[in-house]
Amino acid sequence: SGINAEYKEFQTFQHYFKRINLSGSMSVVVQYGDTALYKEDIKSLTGTSFLTDGVISLFFELLNNSSKRTFCIAPSIAQLLKMTDDMHLTDLFDSLELARYDIILLPVNDSRDTTSSISGQHWSLLCYVRSEMAAYHIDSANSFNTTDARKLSEKLSILVGHKVELRSLCCSQQSNGHDCGVFVVFFARSIVREFERSGSFASRAVQNSLPPGYRLSLLEDINNLKR
Repeated sequence: SGINAEYKEFQTFQHYFKRINLSGSMSVVVQYGDTALYKEDIKSLTGTSFLTDGVISLFFELLNNSSKRTFCIAPSIAQLLKMTDDMHLTDLFDSLELARYDIILLPVNDSRDTTSSISGQHWSLLCYVRSEMAAYHIDSANSFNTTDARKLSEKLSILVGHKVELRSLCCSQQSNGHDCGVFVVFFARSIVREFERSGSFASRAVQNSLPPGYRLSLLEDINNLKR
C-alpha cells in the first residue's frame, strides 16, 4: 500500500543518514568541486522539504564535469545574472564564455532578492539552445516563473551576442507544492544525457514523469561521492 511504501522509503532514508555524518549544522557533509553541502542541504532531500540551492548546485557541477558542450549555471550565479543591471553584465559574466556552449541550463527562481536565490517560492529551468537561438522555459508548475524566465533570457541575450527567443516547453508537471527543485535536477540531467546521446536538444527529455523514489536516488548519489 501507499503507507507501506512511504514507511519503507523512510527506513531507507534513515539508513543513509546513519552513513552520512550529520553532526553539527554548520559542518560540511559533502564537498564536491566548488560546492559544499551542509546538514540542512541533505535534509532537504527528505519528505516534503524544498530542495536547497546547494543540492541543485552540486548536481549541476556533476553535469558540468560530464559534458564539455553543455553548461549548467549554479542557482546563486543565475540569480545574480537575473538581478544585475545590463550595463554591468559583461564585466561580471564574460569569464563564463557562454557563447561557446551548445546548451546552457539555468535554474529560474521567482525571488527578487539580489543576495539570495532561496527567498522565492518556486524553481523552474531555462534551457538555452544555441542552434535555435532560443531558450526553452521548462516549468513543472505550468507557467509560474514565466516573468523571471523572460528576464533571465533577456540577460542571456547580452552575454551570447544575439537576441534569445523565449519559448515555453510542455513538460511533466509536479503533483505537489514541494518538488519543483527535484524536477529542475531531473530535467537538467535528462537534457544533458539526451544531448550527449544524440548531439541535439530534444523536448522528449523533459516529458517523462519523475521516477518514484527520485529524492532517494539523489541521496544515494551524494552518499557515493563520499566513498
